[in-house]
Amino acid sequence: MDKPAPLVTVVVPTYNHENYVLDCITSILEEDYPAIELIVINDGSTDSTDLRIRGFIKKSGRGFKYISKPNEGVCRTMNLGLGMAKGKYFCEVCSDDILLPGGIRKRVDYLEANPAVDAVFGHVEMMDASGRSFDREGEGRKKAYTSADHTFEDFVKGDAFIIVHAGMYKTSVLRDLKVFDGDFYTEDTYAQCLLAMHPNIASIGETVLRYRRHDTNISKTMRLSIRRDKVMAFEKLYASAGEGRLKEVIRRQLFTEYLKYVKVGLQQGVNRGLLTREVGKAIGIRPWSFKAFYYMLVCMMRGRLDKRRA
Repeated sequence: MDKPAPLVTVVVPTYNHENYVLDCITSILEEDYPAIELIVINDGSTDSTDLRIRGFIKKSGRGFKYISKPNEGVCRTMNLGLGMAKGKYFCEVCSDDILLPGGIRKRVDYLEANPAVDAVFGHVEMMDASGRSFDREGEGRKKAYTSADHTFEDFVKGDAFIIVHAGMYKTSVLRDLKVFDGDFYTEDTYAQCLLAMHPNIASIGETVLRYRRHDTNISKTMRLSIRRDKVMAFEKLYASAGEGRLKEVIRRQLFTEYLKYVKVGLQQGVNRGLLTREVGKAIGIRPWSFKAFYYMLVCMMRGRLDKRRA
């Protein structure tokens, strides 16, 4: 007798994706895997996302858990879903993306065949707002991260990538790692770092998801918040790392993240005092960095201009 298929919890966090969310939900409900717990969480959308989901439930009669709550951000939304999860395995599908047929089964099969692996990642197919596929330039040059072949330094340098929502995880491991830290704006940055430091991560050469690029992607609309997340992630990692090579890798990347944050902050007119403090932290790491002193000079000049305008 075949053993029952292990339950997989799929969480869909959604915010203002009225044009995409039903396609996402439908792709999951049509998956051929027999044991899926689908949880859709509306994180305070201000468009017609809620109406469309409720209308879909009423019209289709398809059963899944639906929660609508005030806006708290993706990490807290995912933590809510993780807390509700009953599945042995857990994965996320963003509400503007589409699960490909077999996307659940392929990852479950791998995890069941390799019980020592705690998380497995698939590949993604890029598509535009209208759903047309395209190849992102340079994507094929990078390799999906595996702990057998890569180090955390490889991940930091960009030689191997982790796409959080193309992964499937042992639910218990995600809870232990606490990857969805509510201090962060998005779920990607800190989770990627923690997973890259985990010893039992694998990848399959299968495409499991269609990833949608459009003008309202968080990576485009909230650039400064993304940069802030990256600074916070490496500050947390640096504070908890022991002495040695790992800490030095984190330290070097933290310097880079400070300056990237300042660059975007200057472009967006962020308070000069805040940016000066961030540059000061970078100089504290590399006291003789010409690039850091250049940004300090730019911040000082910006401050003088602001005083004149006032």
